[in-house]
Amino acid sequence: MQLKIYSLASINIDEVYHVPHIVKPGETLSSTQRQENAGGKGANASVAAARAGAKLHIVGKIGHDGLWVRDLLSSSGANTDLISVLDDTATGRAIIQVDAHGENSIVLFPGANYKVSKDDACRAFSQCSAGDWLLLTNETTGVADAIAQARACGMQILWNPAPMIADMVSSKQPVDMVDILVLNETELIALARQYDGIGMTEGADEKYTSIARQVLDRLGIRAIIVTLGSDGSVGL
Repeated sequence: MQLKIYSLASINIDEVYHVPHIVKPGETLSSTQRQENAGGKGANASVAAARAGAKLHIVGKIGHDGLWVRDLLSSSGANTDLISVLDDTATGRAIIQVDAHGENSIVLFPGANYKVSKDDACRAFSQCSAGDWLLLTNETTGVADAIAQARACGMQILWNPAPMIADMVSSKQPVDMVDILVLNETELIALARQYDGIGMTEGADEKYTSIARQVLDRLGIRAIIVTLGSDGSVGL
């Protein structure tokens, strides 16, 4: 039987404005082009998994302004029955400026993404089976509760905790309850610095591999994947 994947997904509407330069404080600037796209880290990952043939269920929340995004997610092959539509909250938004050199500046409005609760996780996982997967980022509320609920159900958990919380360890985020942790190099170092005794060695790839191995040993989880941009990734 094919395992199911549940994606606790941030679902956004991306408003992209092309500008000559990133707007300065107090400046009013006309854009040369505007685009509106579906976005959100969780939604993007969900589409990729669904198009790859996964039996994927998206768990999330939108406003009525995001119904077209839900339809787009459904057309990718994802099951959207667990996406709730709220009457009193707008869909999350990302206001993105892109300058002539490709540099960008982003303002996030979390909207309905910050209305996800413990009850939503309990309801979503009521039909799960042991061995099913949960995918998460840090762009919604309810993450810690979802991880605890998924672990209690015997699910496997992959967490990309972006944006990274500065005090993940001291605030007792359930990072040691996941199976696979996905971080970029900046997030890896930020997490490692929250533990005593992890050495920050010199050198490029060697440094990240060494730090990732120490974090892996400290957490006792199954695997860590470190994304390195154009340099690929490291998996342990």
